[in-house]
Amino acid sequence: MDDHAPDHVRAFIARTRVAEMKSRGWRVLGPVEEGSMLMEGPMLASRPTVFQVPIGGLFDDLVARALERADARDRMDARRAA
Repeated sequence: MDDHAPDHVRAFIARTRVAEMKSRGWRVLGPVEEGSMLMEGPMLASRPTVFQVPIGGLFDDLVARALERADARDRMDARRAA
């Protein structure tokens, strides 16, 4: 474990996610405790910022839906009042 690269991070990863993490460029350093493995992978800062756009788009979509529901409620309340 002395060959730690400064641009990598080590973490305990659940055994069920090992295959997913390997596909992201992580490597297994060894078993640690029941149900987890010690893995090493790229630092989060070195990851491209691809995930910001979908999350921002999701947030915009959620806000748009909430506004549509609020407008529909306002219309229903206006009809009931008339």
